[in-house]
Amino acid sequence: MKPKTISEQLMFNTVKLVASNGSSGTGFFYNFKIEDKIYPTIITNKHVVNYNPNETMTFYLHLRNGESESKENYQVTYTANWIFHSKHDLCFCFINPVFQEVKKKTGKDVFYIANDNSIVATPEKLEELSALEELVMVGYPIGLWDSKNNFPIFRKGYTASHPSLDFNEKGVGLADMACFPGSSGSPIYVLNENGYSDKNGNYYLSSKRVILIGVLYAGPIYNVQGELVVKTIPTQQKVQASTPIMTNLGYYVKATELREFEDYISKNYK
Repeated sequence: MKPKTISEQLMFNTVKLVASNGSSGTGFFYNFKIEDKIYPTIITNKHVVNYNPNETMTFYLHLRNGESESKENYQVTYTANWIFHSKHDLCFCFINPVFQEVKKKTGKDVFYIANDNSIVATPEKLEELSALEELVMVGYPIGLWDSKNNFPIFRKGYTASHPSLDFNEKGVGLADMACFPGSSGSPIYVLNENGYSDKNGNYYLSSKRVILIGVLYAGPIYNVQGELVVKTIPTQQKVQASTPIMTNLGYYVKATELREFEDYISKNYK
């Protein structure tokens, strides 16, 4: 498949991640541009890598065939160096060492499509959004994915709080969406492929829009005592003596928090 639409491109943006203990989550490709140099990375949650900066992960990747994706997929296990966000449940690793490992073992390059700063929801972009916007999340809920073709699953929902405002905590937003184990680290977008309207009543016929607003990391649940608690989205499905009641809400770290990683790279690798 040669991806043409935005949603087809997003099929090659995420990567299924499996940790050394068998837990799984979602990562996505993101290119940091510092001056004229590109730094390819994978973004995910700290808890997906078990809060271990040297966690060994298995990456489920697509291989390249010329200028497009081939039908070949490859799993590579690699001990990456994960850089942690100072406050939020976010981390990243440089992905080129993983690509080099794949090249060494297969003789082929990895096919992927990365996000970059051009689609990040800046404060200015968020101000242009309304309180209720349709969202798309891409990832691997309950570890499910198209294992034959190595593709993620798309979920749809809505903003549950105004995206321009922080939800109780700086750098955090709330989405109305079913968030299951394995969805941790999933990118969340405002995505319109066939036109959209703005909060001023203007309609942009046949226009396309994609805005990365954040990264899923947690969700509020009711525990057996009937208390509402916020828990990180699990990375494993486990049999439990008491099953918490999900509220179909998810907390996401706002994409603006990726700026800390950009500053880190600029300071340490430029």
